[in-house]
Amino acid sequence: MAYFQHQNVNFHYQEMGKGEAIIALHGLCLNTKYWMNTGVAKTLAKHYRVIALDMRAHGLTTIEGDAKGYDIETMLMDIDALADHLKLDKFHLLSHSTGGMVASRYASKQSHKKYNRLLSLIISNSSSATQFMNGNVFTDGLAMEMLAQSVENLSWRQIVEGLKFMAGPLFTGIAKSENSSQQFEKVYELMRDGDHRSIAQFIRRFYNDPDPHLEKLAEITIPTLVLSAQWDSMFIKSSQLIANTIPHAKFALCEKAGHMLAIENPKWLANEIEQFLNDAQSQNVA
Repeated sequence: MAYFQHQNVNFHYQEMGKGEAIIALHGLCLNTKYWMNTGVAKTLAKHYRVIALDMRAHGLTTIEGDAKGYDIETMLMDIDALADHLKLDKFHLLSHSTGGMVASRYASKQSHKKYNRLLSLIISNSSSATQFMNGNVFTDGLAMEMLAQSVENLSWRQIVEGLKFMAGPLFTGIAKSENSSQQFEKVYELMRDGDHRSIAQFIRRFYNDPDPHLEKLAEITIPTLVLSAQWDSMFIKSSQLIANTIPHAKFALCEKAGHMLAIENPKWLANEIEQFLNDAQSQNVA
């Protein structure tokens, strides 16, 4: 286990491999294990240095005091803090779901800087808006509050058992899988390190911006890969929107899979990322 202190946050991260660095961000209720324990990082680490971060409120990252920083602007600075700690001049940015919301905004910010730290951007099953339910402000807020209360009041085992009964849009692919029991057990393994109260607070504070910031996405010039899946009903349209807005972005769709690609089809996911990174590396050399 590795940690670094940045202001009032003790960030946990994991890394493996050597080569060009890839900073990897996970989704809500998940952590570094989404990349490290599913086989995706192991595949990429054959040629790259994969560094997965536990974002604020998640995994083994802890925060002292009341200033939690559960807002996207603060979390953009966390990426730089990790890169600075590891003395990374440039890096690829890999992301999933909530991590993709942070990653797309980070790439937009970098596009305005004289020196862009990003070699490439990879966004999986995500949106560039943090209020993503596609309803109105009231109904979206109510849905997120219900989610926050569930996380607060139920154990991770209870949550996963509930998903087996009613998968919802984010776990449809796992529910349809021939080995759904094993995949739901993997979901539990990835969630169980999370602090319920911190994640509930994060849910209430982070998901509040319905603007997809298309004009900012259109200014991203680095090689970009956007990944989605056939059964990811909540994020397939927003993923396509990101791909259609970022100039020359590549879009890849995984058939017969849903939102949790690293669990459902890690081989496909790792192969798509590896091929894209190899192509991006060739472009950067050229």
